[in-house]
Amino acid sequence: MNRATGRLDSFTDAAFAFALSLLVIGNSQIPTNIDELQSAMANVPVFAIGFAIIGMFWYGHVRWREYRGDGGGLSVVLTFALVFFVMIYIPPLQAMSASFAAYLGGSGTRFAGDIGGMFLIYGVGFTALSAVLALLFWEAERAMRRAGNARWRIARGEMGIWLILGVTGLFSILLASIAATKNFAPFVHATLPVSIGLFVWRYRWVEPVPETEMEAGPEA
Repeated sequence: MNRATGRLDSFTDAAFAFALSLLVIGNSQIPTNIDELQSAMANVPVFAIGFAIIGMFWYGHVRWREYRGDGGGLSVVLTFALVFFVMIYIPPLQAMSASFAAYLGGSGTRFAGDIGGMFLIYGVGFTALSAVLALLFWEAERAMRRAGNARWRIARGEMGIWLILGVTGLFSILLASIAATKNFAPFVHATLPVSIGLFVWRYRWVEPVPETEMEAGPEA
């Protein structure tokens, strides 16, 4: 890995770390008494939800770099797009995390405004981040196939996972934008474990061995 790639990845890691910092301190203040301290600690589930989602996108970029290597100009542009979207994604993520934690019976605060509007904005950020990662893996797959790297099918499978995330986000945006279905938008994201699980199970992650080679067996 060359020096420019290392610096780009360091910048990306720092941006994600800063996004996590904004997530935890964006709406907090220094506790001055025990009640405020207990209230701050009660918000840990809210932070945990946001932390998991930000961590998912960060690890996606880490996985992509493993397959792509140094990359080229398109890799740089898409990485900068990922950083840009993750920075502006924090406010809707905070609102969603707090509302979801409250829905689960935790200490979060339910969103006081239009739930459809909140998930519309949240869905745009979620979809944009997923789409950028899908494009990164698409670019990695093309480069790997040109180089004759047998792991290109894994990169394509990773791209498929991010496409599922992106399409799910688009569907939630559609539901959130319609008054009659806006309350169903949050539940669309709950289908992801099933859809991604089925994809991972059914996708052929390695190139199948031709029957002629299987019959021939290893060379003596």
